[in-house]
Amino acid sequence: MKRNRFQLPFAILFASALAIVVSSLYGFNVVPVTAVCLAVPLLPKTIGVLGMNNTNNISARDSFRKAKDMFFQAWRKNFTSDKATMDYVEGLKLSQSEIRLEVELATTLAQFTFGMTPNQANSTNVIFNTENRLQLQDSLVVSEYGIFVGQPASRIDTAWRMHTYGNTQDFAAADAAALDTTFYNHGFFSVKCNNDVIIPYRGLFNHWYKPQTQQTAALGAGSPGDQIRGAEDGMITQEPNLLLVGSKNYQPQIVLPVALASAAAFERCVLIFRGVLAQNSTVVN
Repeated sequence: MKRNRFQLPFAILFASALAIVVSSLYGFNVVPVTAVCLAVPLLPKTIGVLGMNNTNNISARDSFRKAKDMFFQAWRKNFTSDKATMDYVEGLKLSQSEIRLEVELATTLAQFTFGMTPNQANSTNVIFNTENRLQLQDSLVVSEYGIFVGQPASRIDTAWRMHTYGNTQDFAAADAAALDTTFYNHGFFSVKCNNDVIIPYRGLFNHWYKPQTQQTAALGAGSPGDQIRGAEDGMITQEPNLLLVGSKNYQPQIVLPVALASAAAFERCVLIFRGVLAQNSTVVN
């Protein structure tokens, strides 16, 4: 961000005057007080220092501006001028949103593919009732994403919890160990679009989070549940932001060095993309 050319001189004069006043009122040495007052205007501003979008309004607003720019660049070729393109982008129904993709884990595979849209199959060949896939006519600019694991009792269960590590109460001991080692410590995430690799390798270790407070027995007064903050834990940033277009063919994949040594029936992996959603922004052929 550019500074006004009068901003810095004015800040120095103001800081110097403030230092003199403070020193005279309280009897402080004017030199260190002046140094402190001069340093304050030069401290980095919070603009551009971003956190997770679900908990930081400045980050969310900056991501929103970036998303509009990405939509502009993506659709510019469809219009005759910059103004026409910007008018289109300004007319889009934009909202902070997320998509949730799921796949079952098993001991017979070392690669697990998510279905991005309702028309695309995952490795399980099932659309789970807890998924929220990208609609064919929508687009999402992704600024962060997370990868989680859980142990549903069935393919239609809705009473299971997502975890960022192998919780030994929800998972059997061998299953938890496989998640903490082969999966989170040695697996990676990749994304292809129309067979073009757009994320070649990002380690699952980035998403592994063992909280300070962990469940060690059945839930009760002496055994609390895992400490977790859903807005942040297990989520990481995606830079540069990723534009997902519902009409394209994406292949988000978990790739492991070997198959899991142990995995119970219905054990599941969840991928959550968060960002800015543009409804009805694509043409479905």
